[in-house]
Amino acid sequence: MKKMLMAAAIIALPSFAQAQEKPTADLSVDLVTKHLWRGQDYGGVSIQPHGRISYLGLFFDAFASKSFDKDDKERIDFYAGYKAPFGLNISVGSHWMSNADWMNRYFHFVKEETGHQFEANLGYGCKWFDLQAYTILGGNDLKKDGKRAFSTIFLLTVPFRLAGLDWQGRVGFTPAESSSYETPVEGNVFYDSVTDYLYADGPAVVEAAIRATKDINAKGFHVPVYMEFNANPYTKRASIMAGVSIRPFQKK
Repeated sequence: MKKMLMAAAIIALPSFAQAQEKPTADLSVDLVTKHLWRGQDYGGVSIQPHGRISYLGLFFDAFASKSFDKDDKERIDFYAGYKAPFGLNISVGSHWMSNADWMNRYFHFVKEETGHQFEANLGYGCKWFDLQAYTILGGNDLKKDGKRAFSTIFLLTVPFRLAGLDWQGRVGFTPAESSSYETPVEGNVFYDSVTDYLYADGPAVVEAAIRATKDINAKGFHVPVYMEFNANPYTKRASIMAGVSIRPFQKK
């Protein structure tokens, strides 16, 4: 029996390895009523393309958000990492936001001016929850005194199903003061300003959200439609956002 099992394993190994070596790709385009990110509001109606290539647990992500209002911030993200079969994931990446310098230069890396934030991510996900930790290690991430902030956020997402819809509850917590920048006060732009923080000026819950999603499967398309209530207890602000995601050639 042992010899038979070993022979079967040896025969199956090449086909298993060949199956595992095939890369996969995922493409989607979202249209949302608001560009919300980690409890922050970055603008109104936006289009958000997203792509991922995966291979043996390795993945490369690209994401962007472009508002229909030219005065809103544009965002470009790239991530590369590894996700283990048992749920652990690790990655590094770059966030870039427009308006960090007056020329909106992407290839500009002066730390006081660049729109880039270079970030590391460690997390674990299973069918009951997903917990992610993100820390900015370089780029535009400075406190008011000019010191590196190492802005950090923990995001906990819990999925569940209710009334025929897929739901997600999400909470974001920052353990310390994050990077900050001065925003001129409207009407007195040359004299007064307020300090805005990437997350908060100290330990705080910066996001509390709940999202409901309804999947629509059309021929050759997987189209989730969703609505989200998103609140930031730190800034005492709240928003309702709706969106639709178009994923060609995929079915749930």
